[in-house]
Amino acid sequence: MIADMTNVFSRLRQTAAATTALCLAAGVFAWLPSAQGADPGSYPNRPIRMIVPFGAGTQLDIVARLVSGKLADAMGQLVLVENHPGASGNIGSEVVAKAPADGYTLLMTGSLITLLPSTMGSRAVDPVASFAAITKLAEPPVIIVVHPSLNVSSLGDLVALAKRQPGKIAYATAGIGTVQHLVASVISRKADIEMLHVPYNNTGQALKDVLQGEVPIYFAFLGPIDAHLHSGQLKAIAVASHRRMKAWPDIPTVGELGYEEAAADPWNGVLAPAGTPPEIVDRLYRELSRIVQQPDVRDRFEQMGMEPLATSPDQFSAEIRQAVTRWAPIAKAAGIRPD
Repeated sequence: MIADMTNVFSRLRQTAAATTALCLAAGVFAWLPSAQGADPGSYPNRPIRMIVPFGAGTQLDIVARLVSGKLADAMGQLVLVENHPGASGNIGSEVVAKAPADGYTLLMTGSLITLLPSTMGSRAVDPVASFAAITKLAEPPVIIVVHPSLNVSSLGDLVALAKRQPGKIAYATAGIGTVQHLVASVISRKADIEMLHVPYNNTGQALKDVLQGEVPIYFAFLGPIDAHLHSGQLKAIAVASHRRMKAWPDIPTVGELGYEEAAADPWNGVLAPAGTPPEIVDRLYRELSRIVQQPDVRDRFEQMGMEPLATSPDQFSAEIRQAVTRWAPIAKAAGIRPD
């Protein structure tokens, strides 16, 4: 009798343990993303995260917060902006690259991501393999501006001055290996001139020094310096794009001036983790393309010196691949070696 009762209790313990294990497994798997990544038919049914790989108040952050509110209205779910700055944007890129491919984690990034393989080597998140392109939203132009004290009125004047004073004319950028730096490097190499590069981590300080004439040349995005062009504190001599700016149609492009290779056409755009279902990518693309056409969004973009766009996922993906290939020899010629 005692032996029979022992066997019964043993079986009960085994059954309870098995039931507990099954419940725990069910609980764990309920929280794991499915092998398919997402159910496009029910997307979205919870908040979406939009990762910005730079700090609050930066151009990308402003764009993300403007677009995220509109996207939330369109999708019927919250779109939460999160800043993950560091390593030239690579930290934020890594957050998204490692996220489930379910459409609930997006990356608001810029064209700097296509330079990082040439400047950071294997440490850079691969912008081609790691992401599904959704859309390019805007192009914030890089322009070349000078302080009036330099007494130059054109890029040709600047080149002539640099030839007369090799290695003495200083120019500011947002840092080594940035789009602005590589634009300056291309022009210097093509013009056979040598200028003194002054890289800044703090673009606010860079602008301050340029406005004071301490560094008389600035390769910069238009947004932060637009007011200083209107006031005459700075003078623009070229735009590093393939087309002139609508807001400043009299400023020539670098291509018109003989420096086609320096046309950078930087961009801001949205990516998702590689493997995100095409139906979700297409939904996000359609909603975002409608958002950037809204008058208040277009007006805000143009106030920031950006040209609103809505590039298709396939076209955007092709542009990213081409940019990664294009920047590699330019970075090498500039003396930049992957860390």
